[in-house]
Amino acid sequence: MNIEISLEDLLKNGSHFGHNKKRWNPKMDKYIYGEKNGTHIIDLRKSLPLIENALKFAYESSKNKKKFLFVSTKKQHSEIIENIAKETNNYYVNFRWLGGMITNWNTVKNSISTLNNYDNVLNSDETVFTKKELSDIEKKKIRLDKTLGGIVDMKSIPDVIFIIDTNREHIAVLEAKKLGIPIIGVVDTNCDPDLIDYPIPANDDGVKSVQFILDNFKKVLVSSVDTSSEESITKNE
Repeated sequence: MNIEISLEDLLKNGSHFGHNKKRWNPKMDKYIYGEKNGTHIIDLRKSLPLIENALKFAYESSKNKKKFLFVSTKKQHSEIIENIAKETNNYYVNFRWLGGMITNWNTVKNSISTLNNYDNVLNSDETVFTKKELSDIEKKKIRLDKTLGGIVDMKSIPDVIFIIDTNREHIAVLEAKKLGIPIIGVVDTNCDPDLIDYPIPANDDGVKSVQFILDNFKKVLVSSVDTSSEESITKNE
């Protein structure tokens, strides 16, 4: 793994901007540099080694064939989350986290089966359904796809969960903790970093900040797969 991130990179992408000081979580105090115009400023000197640590963990996990679930239900991150999951052959939730999505996996699998059945009906050349019935199925499929589309190919609970805004996605955090799934999380000044195995103190709202951080994780995940392939070829030889 050879990924280099500088303080200048983080600054340029606005990763240092926290929330209004009235919304802060005192547990984030050690990661706060100060405040400006009532907004907390994150100490990126503290963030940098934590990002590097999370990148190393992600690299080793991916190299060992671990599967990631990327989570952010913020509208501005929807496309970013979907892209990194698809480009690294992983999974995502970018619309709504269903309670029990991983702790009640068998029930969720049934919903995924229903979604697949809808797809089969709609893509079939032969059908016993009327146009109105097909229209109703299409609407149900669209609603279900928003929530489950990113995990439709997920065969079991993920090995690692990457969460943007662990405060907003607190249910996902609690479910992962209950199951002992490691969490990589971008934690802003209103979050509880103690709940996260690999916290990344940074702006979790700004598109540029989130995009920059995830771009670097995409690099390590892709490079880990390439490395694994090279090692496999070497062993076979």
